[in-house]
Amino acid sequence: TSSMESGQSSGINAEYGVPRMLIKLDEFPKGFAERPKDFADNLMIGLVTRWELNGKFAMGSLLKSIGGDKDDLVEAATEGILTENDLDDSPFPDDIDAEIPDFEITPEDIAKRHQFDFRKKCVFTIDPATARDLDDACSVEEIGDGLYEIGVHIADVSHFVYPGTVVDEIARERTTSVYLVQRVIPMLPRKLCENLCSLNPGVDRFSFSVVWTMSKDGTVVSTKFGKSLINSCCKLHYEHAQDMIEEPDREFDEGYLPKIYNGFTARDLSKKVNILHKIAQVLRKRRKDSGAISIQQCKLKFSLNKIDGMPSGLGSYKSRESNKLIEEFMLKANVSVAEKLVAHYPDNAIIRRHVGPKENVLSDTKKILERMGIEVDTTSSKMMQEALNRLQHAPNQPSPIGLVVASLLAKCMSLATYHSSGEFDSPVDYFHYGLSMELYTHFTSPIRRYPDLIAHRQLQAILEGEKESPMDFDEVSELAEVSSQKKYASKLASDKSGELFLWLFLREQVEMHEAASITEIGSESIDVLVLRYGIQVRIWRDFLGDNIEFQAKEKHWAHITWPAIDGKKKCSKRYELLDNLVVIMKAGKQLFKINGSLPRPDSMDEVTVAVPDGFATEDV
Repeated sequence: TSSMESGQSSGINAEYGVPRMLIKLDEFPKGFAERPKDFADNLMIGLVTRWELNGKFAMGSLLKSIGGDKDDLVEAATEGILTENDLDDSPFPDDIDAEIPDFEITPEDIAKRHQFDFRKKCVFTIDPATARDLDDACSVEEIGDGLYEIGVHIADVSHFVYPGTVVDEIARERTTSVYLVQRVIPMLPRKLCENLCSLNPGVDRFSFSVVWTMSKDGTVVSTKFGKSLINSCCKLHYEHAQDMIEEPDREFDEGYLPKIYNGFTARDLSKKVNILHKIAQVLRKRRKDSGAISIQQCKLKFSLNKIDGMPSGLGSYKSRESNKLIEEFMLKANVSVAEKLVAHYPDNAIIRRHVGPKENVLSDTKKILERMGIEVDTTSSKMMQEALNRLQHAPNQPSPIGLVVASLLAKCMSLATYHSSGEFDSPVDYFHYGLSMELYTHFTSPIRRYPDLIAHRQLQAILEGEKESPMDFDEVSELAEVSSQKKYASKLASDKSGELFLWLFLREQVEMHEAASITEIGSESIDVLVLRYGIQVRIWRDFLGDNIEFQAKEKHWAHITWPAIDGKKKCSKRYELLDNLVVIMKAGKQLFKINGSLPRPDSMDEVTVAVPDGFATEDV
């Protein structure tokens, strides 16, 4: 709406929860005052500049108007998402590649890394099929007496990116790669993240390794760290590794697996994948027994049309045993590095910390669950995990109630954050609640996270005998805070990108019928969790149709009556918390807006629904 007399315009973003702002008309695009409808599809990015205590509207300033003369709705909306979250997607300088050293392994490199030269060993990567920035690889060798040498080899980004260079300054500002549905905004130039640093198969690469001597029960006998050289023999996808786990004796047909280099065979790979899998299971159980909590939630996955980039299919990511294999050894490497960093640089080691749940939100959630008749002991992460386990149909397959409870508990969790270890008086304060680990950092993804690069530089300094950290307390603390903010912003952008593509997908559908469970009942609405996709949809009374009778006791039940129509008799149904139902989803007129409705109870035989069979976990 507009108030032309006052020379101000009042508007609201396409999202709920964004306050209305009064913005001076002369800040809007030319012609807005005369033809406001011409700008209906524009995304307006505003900044709240002042909000009086008793003011109805906030005072604001227009930062950017996106759209209008742009034909590409996706690009306009994506620009809005990135701007809203203060994320930089500007191209790297044209001459940036000239600053990056060429790839060359010198005799000096070989001399420095000869004790960690894995180029003739069976080293391999396991990643999503679409991955292009391969920053971690694994190896395992039997060394006798029931022991194994297990290596996690991470891309040595610090070999190419030096402090003070333009590349480093840009990476410091971005601190993270941003993963949108249709594209990735990399932290590093593609020459680095997809070529020189990426652990591509069949080529020599610089890496930074954590190597354990470990028994089959996961007991670590010794740990070594070192700058290394590898030549990955294969770029396995998670699906390939999963096949090896499910069928360890399978003879793979030629061409089924990606090309295998360096004289190794599919049998060699399968044997090593299964050794790592068995040890990973032990490590995972040990973590769970110590109190680690894993709140599994669905994550949207889209198939995109190769011609126009529009979504042509919708699904959810599946987390299998092969994913968990990699997860366990990456966690193990991060913990080992964290212990090394804090032991040598107790005042300024880069660490990742996760405090407990937000107590006020957790208390409210517990009351909601009690109204649903569900008892969840929230005194510790271990007790919460045990409650979630009881709500599973089978391992990794929660029931509809389990999905609802997981969704509610996820909202209680605080965000993990980066810190300098010197920020805390006691090592007890380093604790990572979600992982139930006394000490943790990020080391395993330096291609896409700047804190990992800090950890690499600090570890290198330790190995070179440097008594002082290459970064002081103030510098680590500042970068840790910025990295925490940017990581959260990138997550919001990624989630919003998923909402955009869901809206685009639904826009091309007449409607979608999906299985859902009721999570909240209001005086005029019902909130449901769509089970297959893990998204919340609100069903407003007004979207149920004409002449609908809607009676509700908030937070308890709703009674809905549909009129007689088209030969069908009047019918009604009572809905309560946790009831399973079918929700009808349609794209709203507003960008990102999903409208929910319910089918008449007497038409349910026309509806077919499905529930999910696999889940992803949040990055920690």
